[in-house]
Amino acid sequence: MRRTAEHVHDQLDGPDEQGLTAREPVDEGGPAPVPDVEVIEPSIPERVRRPADGVRLAAAVLLLVLGLLVADLAAGTRGAVEQDLTDATSGLPRLLLTLLGWMSGIGVLLLPIGVGADLLVRRRPMQLIQALGAAVVGGVLVIVLATLVQSGNGGFVTDVLTRPTSSGRTGPLDIVIVSMLALLTVADISGRKWISPIATTVVIATLVTTLLSGALTLAALACSLVVGWMVGLAFRLIFGVTSTRPPATEVAAVLVAVGLPLTRLELIDANDAGDRRYLGAVPDGQLDVHVIDRDTFGLASGRRLLRVLRLRSGFTRPPALTLRSEVEHRTLMGLAFHDAGIRAPKPVAVSEVGPFSAVIAYDEPQGRPLSEVDGQLDDARLAAIWRLAGTLHRRRLVHRQLGPSTILVDDRGGVALASLGSGDVAADDLSLRIDLAQLLTTVALTVGPERTVDSAVAALGEDAVLRAVPVLQPVALSADARVALKASKSVMGELRERLVALRPQAEAVEPVQLRRISARGVVTLVGGGVAGYVVLTQLAQVNLRQVVSTADWRWAALLLVFAAATFAGASLALGGAVQIRLRFIRTYMTQLAVAFSGLVAPAAVGNIALNTRYLQTSGLSPTIAGASVGVAQVAQFCSYFVLLVISGVLAGTGPAVSFSPSPVLVAGILVVVILLLGVLALPKVRALLTDRVLPQVKSAVPQVLAVLQHPAKLTQLLGGALLLDMSFVAALVCATRAFGAQAPVASIAVVYFAGAIVGSAVPTPGGLGGIEAAMSFGLISIGVDSGTAVSSVLLYRLATYWLPIPFGWFSLNRLQKVGAI
Repeated sequence: MRRTAEHVHDQLDGPDEQGLTAREPVDEGGPAPVPDVEVIEPSIPERVRRPADGVRLAAAVLLLVLGLLVADLAAGTRGAVEQDLTDATSGLPRLLLTLLGWMSGIGVLLLPIGVGADLLVRRRPMQLIQALGAAVVGGVLVIVLATLVQSGNGGFVTDVLTRPTSSGRTGPLDIVIVSMLALLTVADISGRKWISPIATTVVIATLVTTLLSGALTLAALACSLVVGWMVGLAFRLIFGVTSTRPPATEVAAVLVAVGLPLTRLELIDANDAGDRRYLGAVPDGQLDVHVIDRDTFGLASGRRLLRVLRLRSGFTRPPALTLRSEVEHRTLMGLAFHDAGIRAPKPVAVSEVGPFSAVIAYDEPQGRPLSEVDGQLDDARLAAIWRLAGTLHRRRLVHRQLGPSTILVDDRGGVALASLGSGDVAADDLSLRIDLAQLLTTVALTVGPERTVDSAVAALGEDAVLRAVPVLQPVALSADARVALKASKSVMGELRERLVALRPQAEAVEPVQLRRISARGVVTLVGGGVAGYVVLTQLAQVNLRQVVSTADWRWAALLLVFAAATFAGASLALGGAVQIRLRFIRTYMTQLAVAFSGLVAPAAVGNIALNTRYLQTSGLSPTIAGASVGVAQVAQFCSYFVLLVISGVLAGTGPAVSFSPSPVLVAGILVVVILLLGVLALPKVRALLTDRVLPQVKSAVPQVLAVLQHPAKLTQLLGGALLLDMSFVAALVCATRAFGAQAPVASIAVVYFAGAIVGSAVPTPGGLGGIEAAMSFGLISIGVDSGTAVSSVLLYRLATYWLPIPFGWFSLNRLQKVGAI
């Protein structure tokens, strides 16, 4: 669709989202109509779905869940806090309280009318209908929840959000607050000069008067605010909101007003997840015009915030909090590159476009990106790339996105930057080294590691290039460089080897830890928090003084014996997996060190790593040591599986010793089998098995055959594995007997194996939190009193997990001193 800028005047006079004109009719300070500018742009949709609303909704859901969990944990504190707030607010002057009451009552009636009238004046009847619909849905949600509470089916909500009264219980949510927040959210009153402050005052007055009346708890009022906000955000995501994006005619008018002789403006990238890009024509060339909208800017800032949280400081720039700060930073970087003599996008015009957008026009450098060069880089262009790196380093400028699509080369041998990146001025040393590591990888993807290292050393010097080795990691690369690296996985390893070979006599350089938060870390945090919540909830039921006074410490002493036997079983199993003779004391100390390393050491240092290192220092080659540890792991799994089946059958049999699995169990097994077959049908899963799992299995086969040929070693291997698992079961039995529980041994064994499975699934050190919760629930399920179950599990974990840790620390230090690991 082609439009000319003759319509600019009409567009500028149209109402914006706030009901105000974006600009008054053209005067001396505003943009004038520009009929000679040709604008090519499809019509902007009237309604859009803002990605930022999705982020807000996710944050609201998280806030609601965390609030409910905190309110449940702080059950004894909620009443005290409510009483303190009631005392504080009831002490306000009577006149003020009377005014708050009137303001709440009258505001609740008049505010929806005022919001509706405002939307009608702004010619947004559909938005008014959606706002009223959100209010109705919020009210229905409150009514349904209140009905469930009154009928006794509210469950968790009843305990957390309500309290008993003389006539029943208080309501779980406030229908007025939920409906009002939903209506105001869909109406989008933020920034409205008179509605926004009035609405805020009415909501606060309603909260205070409702709290003073005692009709709702403090937790219910807080949840009412969040639920109302969630309903409104959900409606905005489902039905969309009125677009605030300025059309290209308005952008053209602004650029002409700031002095650009614009003749043509064409949309080339209507990116909903970033800037809208236009190609602008001027008499002496072309301009790259970026329009930053409020909605997409918020999403980009959110992604950058996640990157900042995931990576250590210095590697990525914190997100701008306002549209103006983002525009100012981009302008600063463009001018800094220009001042340093670096060819990069140069800002030639910067301006706001209405209240919700801004435009930056760049004079773009020309050239082909390295991703399209295909190895056609001569020595002159390589030297130019490293001169660019040297200039960035001297000026303390970082780019942070020096990928294959960012570096441009032209026909005259020059080098330029295709974008400004997300860099900074006055950069720290780590950021500069990361930029160099990115550039080394980018060039190596084009010309190979050998030419890259030789040309970089010739231009920058050996010392400067070697500074990038510790940060030469995939996480340090830009997005397009990581994509290119997937097709050439060996490039980074070869590049590191070439760099290290420059000084082979130097000590090995340890990589700098760039990652702040990984996906595993997030899962660990969430899983540990949930497990901790469950454990703390159960622990609240335990009277520790009664636990200490009623426990039979003869069983507790026997528990310690079995706890020590678990390490003996692991030692015997490891000794049976190798052909050489291992010293039992050192092997036992190694297993204690494993218990300690699982709590404090990095993830790479654990059971397999420590045992492999111990076998290597005992005289085995790395390949045989790794295979031997694998054999011990297989034996322990077999022992675990056999004992689980036996205990499961015995726990489910009666005097007739018959075992009839339930239809649910059979159906569950079938579903699991079908899912596994479906997963195996995926090419990536088959490739993973072929490339990683099968080679490890093949390497362990010779060691397994060697063990099978020696009956004594095989007996030691299987006996140690059985001793390990049976000792854990016996330890849990002793813990329950210490508190008088008489549950069957087979049932307790099933509880142990189930708890161990859950513990291996929970990504916390030693399954902390998950094992306690699962075993406590399991003991309660087989008839053990809840208080006794929690006490037994805590005693069991104290003996088998916490007490070995100091001995493990001593063993680890001792083994290191004698060179055993």
